[in-house]
Amino acid sequence: MKNLVLLICAILFSACSNEKTDEVLLALDKQKLEENINYDKIIFYKFAKIAVRSNAVLDTNMAEYQKFSSKTQNILATMHQLDTNKKSISVVEALQLYSDYRKVKNLVKETDEDVFPGIIEGFNVLYGAPKIDLKTVDPKEKVRYQNIEHAILSMAVLTTRDLGQPFALYECSKTQPELLKDSEIKTLLEFVRGFLFFGNNLFYLSEDGLSRNIKWLDKNEKIPLPYTKAFFGWRNLSDEQTHTAFHGMNYLFRGFDRMRMERKIDEERSLEDFDLFVKDMNKLGLQNELVWIVDAYLNLKRENPEKAIPALEKLITSPLFSDNEREAIQQTIDYVKERESDEALKGVYDKAFMAKLVSKYMISVLAKIDWEKVMQENNVPHTKEIFAGINKFKVMSNSVSRYTQPSTIENGKNEITKKGSELLKKAKSVW
Repeated sequence: MKNLVLLICAILFSACSNEKTDEVLLALDKQKLEENINYDKIIFYKFAKIAVRSNAVLDTNMAEYQKFSSKTQNILATMHQLDTNKKSISVVEALQLYSDYRKVKNLVKETDEDVFPGIIEGFNVLYGAPKIDLKTVDPKEKVRYQNIEHAILSMAVLTTRDLGQPFALYECSKTQPELLKDSEIKTLLEFVRGFLFFGNNLFYLSEDGLSRNIKWLDKNEKIPLPYTKAFFGWRNLSDEQTHTAFHGMNYLFRGFDRMRMERKIDEERSLEDFDLFVKDMNKLGLQNELVWIVDAYLNLKRENPEKAIPALEKLITSPLFSDNEREAIQQTIDYVKERESDEALKGVYDKAFMAKLVSKYMISVLAKIDWEKVMQENNVPHTKEIFAGINKFKVMSNSVSRYTQPSTIENGKNEITKKGSELLKKAKSVW
């Protein structure tokens, strides 16, 4: 209801204005975000989390607990079994989970998982710790703690096979950075959010967080950034150099946000951000695909085509890109040599192509990060439990998704018949 009211207000405000304002466009992005995380695999993931978190509730009369208690027992039992001795679940178990999930799917959509204790507290209760009396918990401390949990989970699932960006986007959507204490963790979270929002065409949400980052970095030039070093693989940079490099990365992605926006003023702002990114990278003497992509674009936009060629020639040799992408870069070089820079920008080396290259570069960086190791090295509490839980969520999500496909059910019909054909009937009845 809150999002609907926000959207209606944004539309009405926009209708009364000749030009959409930043506030209106940001409100529209928030509505699109809700739509982007509203599909089965994400909702099932949320259901699994609610099962764990609600199990930690001491007060069994709690309304939200009552709604889910009878439908979460199978998923809790399955998670308990998914230890070192059992790494998969059967067709029958998957169908039972799917049947339970379908019965409460709408409730899952409507319920804020944060009304329950934290996910770590939920896992602790599964392993024998006492349940949580929410009446004794400080509401402000609960908000802070669950924000940190969502932040950690968003980074932990980001490069996990079979989960990745969609699940990280969901966890990011649950964070409220404005409620977190200003710190490196908050700033890195804002950057991850910015990258994920950018990748999902939520440019105004992305720009909003990256702008906060830039302001914070400008005010905190001397604060060490160990997580940021690990994130980007900048272990050889000093604290001061890491600050400069991260400062530049925030300008880079804010520039790409603005470049993909609709208004002319945003494109002008994007060029300013790209200039500041290149300035920071030149200060450090860093050369990579991101610098070359932006350097070529700036020179093409400013009618210095001959200065764009060296950067494009470096890009074409990068092993990061596919043959088709290298062919497109070569076509850009050919256009430039023929003094047709406008054609290059409109047809080959356009905004969408650049955004694709930049996203590919960032994903290649993220894929190299062992977040479990990084968190353990930096003494993040309950790292082992977090990743054990993520692996269990992944196994269940994949199994339920796979086993509820009609072709797979048909192939497994004999097994299901042996163990109880009623589950098959139940599963089919909810399709």
